[in-house]
Amino acid sequence: MCGMPSYWLVSRRLPVRALTLIATALSLLPQAYALPSFARQTGQKCAACHVGGSWPQLTPWGRFFKLSGYTAGKPLVDREGFHYVPVGMFGQAGLTWAQQPNNTLGQPVITQNGTPEAYQFTGEIGTGITDFLGVFYEYGISNTFPGWKGAGGPADVRAVHFFHPGDSELLVGLDSNNDPTGQDVWNSVPAWGYPFYGSPQAPGAPASPMITSLAAQAGSVGVYALLNRQWYAEVSMYRVATQFFRWMSAGTSFQAGGLNYLQGFNPYWRAYWTKESGPNVVMVGTFGMHSNVYPNSATPGGPTDVFSDYGFDSQYQHLGETHKVTLRGAYIYENQSWNGSFPLGASSSPNGNLKTLNLNGSYAYRDRWTFSAAFLLSNGSSNAAFYGVYDPSGTQITAKPNTSGYVLEVDRLITQNVEVMLQYRGFAKFNGLKNNIDGMGRTATDNNTLWLSVFFAF
Repeated sequence: MCGMPSYWLVSRRLPVRALTLIATALSLLPQAYALPSFARQTGQKCAACHVGGSWPQLTPWGRFFKLSGYTAGKPLVDREGFHYVPVGMFGQAGLTWAQQPNNTLGQPVITQNGTPEAYQFTGEIGTGITDFLGVFYEYGISNTFPGWKGAGGPADVRAVHFFHPGDSELLVGLDSNNDPTGQDVWNSVPAWGYPFYGSPQAPGAPASPMITSLAAQAGSVGVYALLNRQWYAEVSMYRVATQFFRWMSAGTSFQAGGLNYLQGFNPYWRAYWTKESGPNVVMVGTFGMHSNVYPNSATPGGPTDVFSDYGFDSQYQHLGETHKVTLRGAYIYENQSWNGSFPLGASSSPNGNLKTLNLNGSYAYRDRWTFSAAFLLSNGSSNAAFYGVYDPSGTQITAKPNTSGYVLEVDRLITQNVEVMLQYRGFAKFNGLKNNIDGMGRTATDNNTLWLSVFFAF
């Protein structure tokens, strides 16, 4: 999901008095309770499924609830009628302060520091349909700066069955989802990795592996198995989310270009081992995907670019009644073959690679406060077509995606499913350089941001 450097004071733009008032107000707020649809289904509080009651961090029970097809708890409907409303609503708003708001790298622009902005409003359906079938689906509208756009979010449909060979328990499931690693239950994989949220106005890393870039653009069919709640294995096949899978990419226009249009079916794999001992849980795993992607989603055809992603991850949790600690790490190596883009001049090299590292941890106190920190690193091959930075004279300064930074965050749960987050994101290196990253005198630290956000779910 990393003392404090001088540029922590982004923040001359955020008065000390304001920070003091925020901290005082947060300390007086009471504890939060349940999540929307699944909380109604199970009758459980937030903290039963989520570490510290904070979505999306999962506890052992939350992980098993997901793997068993969202089927635990009351049935949605039986002879007596409907038992609960299987829908919920999420929303988020906040304020962003930037070290230097004028960004020239194609990222969202902060036109005025500290201006309140609404970010998203999302509806969700989540329920066990039968004792072996469950579904989770989101659709929302998001602020794209400028304008608002509607689009589908995470989609996950599961059918499960338990077998009992000998003295063992074997859970077998069929799954269909729209985001590689979105079906996963650990917060070390890309879809659910830290930072869980971030300001949509703040710049992110200039490059990310293909396995992290297919959300709401792909649809899958897959099978998985969990043996004795320790050994897990999965194989899924992903294709572009059109035709039968079009509902998984609602609001997404491939014809507009700039998206990832998969050719045929592309394999994804996942395996891990986990062990629970008292309040302690450990996991060690691997995941990966082989993807064939057309250079232009608006005109899918001809040779494809080929991406082979290999990931390794681990997570440790200590879940005491008062103190909860989670440590996570993930490394992804991507081999790139630009078979389609290079002949078109859209890539400056026929081959390349990209490597990312995410080390993070969190501490939750009494399911009320959560403190998190992360170190993020990415580097890879030079490619001027993707990462080229030039000075005003046209001289290339760098062509590498190398970026390193950190995230510091404190969260406070409030009653009635409201969470307040204060997050600082800093960069030691951005897009290959520490200084003059755009040839106009900007430095890596000019991309630092402080973000105050309110998240609600009903």
